[in-house]
Amino acid sequence: MSEVDGLRGRIREIEARVEDGTYRPGPWAALVREVRALPGASRRVLAPDVTRASDALHRRAGHPEVGAWVGLVLEVGAVLVSLVLLIGGVDTQSRALSLGGALVLGTAAQPLVKVSVGTLLGVRYSYAFLRVFEPRFKMRYGTYLARPRWARVVYHLAGTIGTPLALWWVSGLQSIPAWTRSACTLLAVVLVAANVGFFVAALFGAKKIGPLRVAITSGGNAGLELRAP
Repeated sequence: MSEVDGLRGRIREIEARVEDGTYRPGPWAALVREVRALPGASRRVLAPDVTRASDALHRRAGHPEVGAWVGLVLEVGAVLVSLVLLIGGVDTQSRALSLGGALVLGTAAQPLVKVSVGTLLGVRYSYAFLRVFEPRFKMRYGTYLARPRWARVVYHLAGTIGTPLALWWVSGLQSIPAWTRSACTLLAVVLVAANVGFFVAALFGAKKIGPLRVAITSGGNAGLELRAP
């Protein structure tokens, strides 16, 4: 039996445990480490199997989900809503409208930038889901693992720039109330600093910063990819 066939068998075992509700953490993480160490051609062969098992594991959390394309349409719709709010903030000089528009734009920009860069790099997506208030896209994990390390790092770094860039853009609009511009500048600086902090922490082997796991952030995941064997 080849190494790929053996890993396929283990993936099927994990899927069976997920289906009957007896899966416990450990086997999936070990399998992913082994898949990472395979040559690119083998990772590509295993991509559909890895994606299928990853989706099954992820869906145990029960997050509300829609199709990936529906999610993208909703994100574009959020951008349009943000522009309407910003225009309203300019017309009325309302802090609430302008800040609301900035926050909606920043929230939508992050997944749009990351998904766009990921798609260019060859990452594909299974569905969109809601995690607390933040929309996210579940990547087809097999397509992600099939990418070379540099592409995986770039993919995560792309997830750190969308929101700060959107906030910086709003902060430069002179027609927006000054208070909103200052708030956007401050938020952008905090977000950049946080992502740098998570990136450096992950690079040096930290698992958490305070109560937060580095793996829940794009900056942290970029550091973890660079550190991984």
